[in-house]
Amino acid sequence: MANRSYLYVVDEVPGQGAPLTRVSGLSEWNWDVPLLHELLVSGSGRLVPSTIWDAPAAAILGDYDQGVANLERLFARLPQDQETQRQIAEARSVLGDPANRGRYLLLEVAEIHVLSATDDENPHPEMLREAQGMVRDTEHHVDALIGAALELPPEKLPELTGSGAWASSLYFEPSGEQQPPAQAAPVQAAPNAHATIPPSHSGPPTSPNAPQFGPPTGAAAAPVFLARPLANGATQWSLGLIAVIPFPFVTAITAGIVMIAAGRSRAPATEAGERNRTNAANWGLTYLLSSIILIALHIAFLFVLDDTYSGSFFPIGIPITLWFAVSVTHIVFSIVGSVKASRGVVFAPIALPFFGPRLRG
Repeated sequence: MANRSYLYVVDEVPGQGAPLTRVSGLSEWNWDVPLLHELLVSGSGRLVPSTIWDAPAAAILGDYDQGVANLERLFARLPQDQETQRQIAEARSVLGDPANRGRYLLLEVAEIHVLSATDDENPHPEMLREAQGMVRDTEHHVDALIGAALELPPEKLPELTGSGAWASSLYFEPSGEQQPPAQAAPVQAAPNAHATIPPSHSGPPTSPNAPQFGPPTGAAAAPVFLARPLANGATQWSLGLIAVIPFPFVTAITAGIVMIAAGRSRAPATEAGERNRTNAANWGLTYLLSSIILIALHIAFLFVLDDTYSGSFFPIGIPITLWFAVSVTHIVFSIVGSVKASRGVVFAPIALPFFGPRLRG
């Protein structure tokens, strides 16, 4: 399940109190807002109340014909190779289909913007600023957006053409019921804001288990709480790579402490995520204690063993050799744990079972 950007076709302006007589799905994109979606609502864009999420979530509304015209300006400057032209033809076929045409294009971005919100208790002000920053209501804004699009590498071509993302049936469909009037005029972007700033993209998060927010209740006016993706434990395992910093012993101890602290986080997590971060904390403690003991033994051997052993590496070098082996194992565990956790798989290496997962009953 992915957080998505949704693009709809509507014939009325949401938030005007009238029902939406026509709501049609057009495109959806996982984990980001593609430049295609931004460009299609550019030039005449404005913020309107979301038709999927309850207030104060916002969406972006743009004129259909103007959005298509702006996209054609980009298409005219794209390469003429066969694959690019095939994807352009696909987009033109969808956008030019009489069954898809309408007065406005509606871009729902709340699911994407909540991913970068830092305030879990009240993410809406940050989300509003993100949405406002995507309102590009002048030709200068459109030119800047097209310029940013032309700088993307070839592998990002689908973000400009929508290839593979055109769909009439999207994950969420606005009901089309009577829309509550907007409580205040939508905040518009300042005339010169973002004129030359390329669009920012949040990119895919570390978790493939990001929550999908249930559809709004409709009758109730209570806001829908949008939460960031639940933790999957990948961050806790990744922190173990602090040990690769070339500062022997100190970074090993630091990595263990950081993994323990991060692994005992009480932030919301999936069940697999809670187990992964608990396992990361247990391994961090195991690595920390092993490092302290072996380093202490090495120092003790240096002082205790006499000149009889000074001519050979062993036995003086036994503790440091064991510590090096444990450190290599630690780095491997950190990489494997991070990869598996990011895929929603529990990674449970052998470690001291000091901590237990905080699972909800």
